Amino acid sequence: MNILKLMVFVFLCASGCKLLSATLPFRLGDILSTEISRNKVVIRNMGKYDYDFKFKHYAYAVVAFTLHKGRSLSIYDFELKFKDKAYKCVALAIGNGAFDVKRWHLTKTNPKMIYSLLFILDSEVFGNAKKTISATLVYTLSKSGQVNYELPFKFINYDKLTTVGKIPVNGVFPKIKIDTSRKAAGSSEK
Repeated sequence: MNILKLMVFVFLCASGCKLLSATLPFRLGDILSTEISRNKVVIRNMGKYDYDFKFKHYAYAVVAFTLHKGRSLSIYDFELKFKDKAYKCVALAIGNGAFDVKRWHLTKTNPKMIYSLLFILDSEVFGNAKKTISATLVYTLSKSGQVNYELPFKFINYDKLTTVGKIPVNGVFPKIKIDTSRKAAGSSEK
């Protein structure tokens, strides 16, 4: 049943329905927005040899979120998986600030601030992609092992990524109820 609800969720994201918006909860806070664009993103302090990308054409994936009180944040805690390839997080941004390679770790965060993670992907794998692309955000720092979050990314091709100031605090995802219980099939509630 959860697979069906996830498929409905992805369909609603792709169709652009004007529904109530929502965030997607994850271990550290709430995800507000996910986008992928082929439009070049400015990244401060990134040298020519900082990353050895094995592809010629870039796409930029951004995950924007708020964090629970007391959380720290590091680009090394996340990767993005798409079509059996894993992409490392290369930079983060705070609020409307620019992505900066030198800002790789934050020991203190503010629950009212929006943070963004940036991933550089192989643009060629998207071809003539649809409006919504499913990718997996992997949180690698969990004591119980990796935690995977299947996320619908809005693919905006060559349009600019949405600035943080334009992301609503209640998120951009369609609001639907997803059953997260782990009851055995056929069990009944009392």
